[in-house]
Amino acid sequence: MASTKRRKANGVDGDREVLDLTGYVPYFLTAISNTWSRSSSRLYLERFGVGVTEWRIISQLAIEPRIGAQRICEIIGLDKGAVSRGVAALVAAGHVGESADGRDARRQVLELTPDGYALHDRLIALAIERERLVLADFTQEEVDRLLALLRRIHARLPELREFAPAPDKPAKRR
Repeated sequence: MASTKRRKANGVDGDREVLDLTGYVPYFLTAISNTWSRSSSRLYLERFGVGVTEWRIISQLAIEPRIGAQRICEIIGLDKGAVSRGVAALVAAGHVGESADGRDARRQVLELTPDGYALHDRLIALAIERERLVLADFTQEEVDRLLALLRRIHARLPELREFAPAPDKPAKRR
């Protein structure tokens, strides 16, 4: 499916190539991600006093305890500032503890506290419920296929971060 189409732009003479959002993958990924994140953040703030950024930090620390903030940034793909603010809020609330790394005293490692694990358990139940709601119309085979496709896209992200075509050459179209 082509991600552009030729059409007469509103108020402009002549045809112009414009995005066809119905076939533009980044549009769908962004719209889904933004809506899911905003609605999650609102719900988690109302129920648990943490936003989606803090939930992502909590979930990563449950998966991989005693890691540094930089590792969280690498895995989740958030910028250092957002992770730093989220960690500070979680430490202040008593959900995360900080300690010196046994291998490098200059480096701090993060770990969920017992309160943090209790919060994690409440949050994960709601997060999974929301995932089920979004995927309710899919068969298990379709979910497996969707995950396989998303993993393939995810595997290309390092190339996307480095992608910079020459300024005078447009990127190739599909």
